[in-house]
Amino acid sequence: MPTAYANLSEIIHTFGARPATTDAETRLRAYLSRRLQAHGLTAFEQPFRSASSLACPWLMVSLLFAASAVLAWQDASGAWALGAMLSIGAMTMFWGLVSGRWDATRMCPQRASANLIAVAPAQRTPRRTVVLMAHLDTQRATLLWHPNQARAFGRNFQLQAGALALHTLCAVALALTPLLSAAWLAPLTRAAMTLGGLIALQGIIILLHREWAMPYVQGANDNGSGTAAVLHILEHLAQNPLPDTEVWGVFTGCEEVGRPNGAFAFEREYGYLLRDAEFLIVDHIGLGEPRYLTAEAMLPRARAHPEMTQRFASLAAEHPEWRLQPSAVPPGAYTDALPFLLGGYRAIALWCEQEPGLPPNWHWLTDTLEHVSEADLERAVRVIMGYLER
Repeated sequence: MPTAYANLSEIIHTFGARPATTDAETRLRAYLSRRLQAHGLTAFEQPFRSASSLACPWLMVSLLFAASAVLAWQDASGAWALGAMLSIGAMTMFWGLVSGRWDATRMCPQRASANLIAVAPAQRTPRRTVVLMAHLDTQRATLLWHPNQARAFGRNFQLQAGALALHTLCAVALALTPLLSAAWLAPLTRAAMTLGGLIALQGIIILLHREWAMPYVQGANDNGSGTAAVLHILEHLAQNPLPDTEVWGVFTGCEEVGRPNGAFAFEREYGYLLRDAEFLIVDHIGLGEPRYLTAEAMLPRARAHPEMTQRFASLAAEHPEWRLQPSAVPPGAYTDALPFLLGGYRAIALWCEQEPGLPPNWHWLTDTLEHVSEADLERAVRVIMGYLER
């Protein structure tokens, strides 16, 4: 049976980058389906529609904030009122994108994608169900994730969120200035909104540069590694089923589009069947030491289920050689665990890292097969299998 690394090598050499909603994503699903069916597993697709890129929703947010900053410098109460409405709309979209609480990507053009689902049955009537999930799509490189910037991603995101929240409050205050007869408010609010407008302008420049000048990354670590590992585990379980545990394998599309839309689509359609299941999301496991992720997203943070956290802590204590420890996704970022954490499911994500809170080569040109460690990938597979067998 091919190892996870052999699977990864095959995926990268055959399919390369896999942008969301593209033919490469579709062909990879078909390949995985053939592999799984050859091992006697039934694999089927769950179609859904999604935005194809994070550029669309984030450009909308940035343009609305920038427009409201421009309107703040007009000497007209109507312009101030419009600027306040634009700021509120932008902040609402921003909150939806960084929290996952509502789908701001629905305001963008939608294209077809799908999840691939397969089930490895237990030897006997199953007493429990575990869902292993890995996304297929890859991200376009962006200056926001340049290695010199990625280390400060969470901190910068929090500072930007604070500045844009202040921008929105000042836009509302400026719109109310004529009613309050508080002309002294105008210079203060305009200054704060200028800062928010400059942040938005920076975002517009980065996003346009991303679309015009940056390629899609190969995605060996993110998330060819998770895809290869889940494929390997499902094929192994097809021949060596667990005694009482049924394992679902879900390969999601459109995780990299500003919201994990494939995972949200799966939760909407199958969540009622899997309310008592345990969800283990596998992402970025090709380089570094394994980490179970206790929190992700932002405003507010979504926390891993304490039962899952405790199980991984116990597993780490039993196998110190794995160097398994807790970590967290930087504020503003997420994994496919997000819809299940928000829904109160038993869910947690697993990745590998070399620096605290940072997956290696995150959304950058160096995310290639040459920068994946076969030993680290196989160790992460042992962690996953250890969890399933335990």
